[in-house]
Amino acid sequence: MIRRNHRLILTWIGFCLSVTACSSVDLGDPPADVNACRPSQSFFVEQIWPNFLSKTYGTKSCGDSNCHASNNRLLHVVTPTSTTTPTLPLTIGSDWEVLYRSAADQVNCSDVLSSDLYTKPAGLRQHDGSKLFEPNGPELELLTQWVQGP
Repeated sequence: MIRRNHRLILTWIGFCLSVTACSSVDLGDPPADVNACRPSQSFFVEQIWPNFLSKTYGTKSCGDSNCHASNNRLLHVVTPTSTTTPTLPLTIGSDWEVLYRSAADQVNCSDVLSSDLYTKPAGLRQHDGSKLFEPNGPELELLTQWVQGP
């Protein structure tokens, strides 16, 4: 009786698996833009934050006058409450993680030159904070390294 129940259960599992497998649909590869740009968190903390986002350009920086310090902006920039280097991976919801995610969302991994994080402060597109740095400068190199990094 027990053996018969085992066979019956195994037959039922086999049937269920075959029905499920037959009814699945191959949707193909996900679109290229889904989670396409999640560059290195450590490069962000060590290079992008100090040498780009918190850097002073003349008399301005990306976080001046709370221009980017409100959630209604595409790029949300706030000075992290912790000045110590954060633990990696960044804690979800922390100031550092919000900064990282916000900046990464403004980068076009397949074409860094068209990224909002580059074109707006380089004066190539409308930017309420005006032009902060010259096009093709070290900022472009930093963003390129960030996207192409390991």
